[in-house]
Amino acid sequence: MAGQEYATASLGGRTSLPHLTSWFRTVAQPLMRFRQLCDVKEAIGTRKGNTFNWDILANVTTGGSVDGISETAAMPVDEFTITVGTCVVTEFGNSIPLTRKLKDMSEYDVKSMLRQSLVNDMAKTVDKAVFKAFSSGLLIAGPAAGTHVSSVDITSAGSATTSASGTAGLTTAHVLNLVDLMKERNIPTFDGDSYLCISHPSTLTNIRGSLISYGQYTESGRKTILSGEIGMFGGVRFIEQTNVAKVTPTNAGNGVGWALFVGGEACVEALAVPEELIEKEVTDYGRSLGLGWYGTFGYKLPFALAANQRSIFWWPNVSSPNVMTP
Repeated sequence: MAGQEYATASLGGRTSLPHLTSWFRTVAQPLMRFRQLCDVKEAIGTRKGNTFNWDILANVTTGGSVDGISETAAMPVDEFTITVGTCVVTEFGNSIPLTRKLKDMSEYDVKSMLRQSLVNDMAKTVDKAVFKAFSSGLLIAGPAAGTHVSSVDITSAGSATTSASGTAGLTTAHVLNLVDLMKERNIPTFDGDSYLCISHPSTLTNIRGSLISYGQYTESGRKTILSGEIGMFGGVRFIEQTNVAKVTPTNAGNGVGWALFVGGEACVEALAVPEELIEKEVTDYGRSLGLGWYGTFGYKLPFALAANQRSIFWWPNVSSPNVMTP
């Protein structure tokens, strides 16, 4: 098909806006909550199709002997396995058309309004895409029997074992039990010291009074404040978000709702084309205009086996989180 297109440089149909794109990313970054949890892998210019691959290194198979090596014995020989992680990279974007007359006659700067709308849309869209990847995880936890205020049930089957009618909201005792579970599963911390938890403000109601203010653990730049971060408790840094909607009956308020607990390298972002603002190709003698955002990337949990996964969904429901529509 004749016309302007992305793939042919000489046709240059996608008129990039470098200055506005820089503004776009800067303004959008603090609006996103889930994306900051990802481990970014550069998939730019691979020219290998839609699937991005990266190497995942396992621990050595046997490990050193706890009894040491006798003087005349040969040095032990070991090995480790390398598995290949895969992530499908796809296009993301949205656009808003406008007419020349609207731009010329409006008392407002219509394009600036479009830019702000696109910023908000991009932040929500990307966060929902990351959430969708996390919701495919196999480690699901909830209050024991659906009502216990401290004990936790966990399953590796991708669905919860607790009652959908349970009324136990997330408590500090649940958090401490979840931290113990994550440590004993050898899930690495997100920042070298702490895990992360991200959820709705109402889900964190019960524990908010117990949180240590982030100002008390970020002195002298010891940690970077994450977008939406509200404090720490029990080795977990807490983040509030509203980009992903609540779900009934698991978000009834008063502490009842889903939450995501995250360790290090829990989700991979394969980034091919960073998000940018794009002007619509002008048509109809300049009367048909538009502005959009565009990017090419993808999200994937790097470990397929439950034993190796690095995030746990707090999900007081008998169904699987991946049935949710973000």
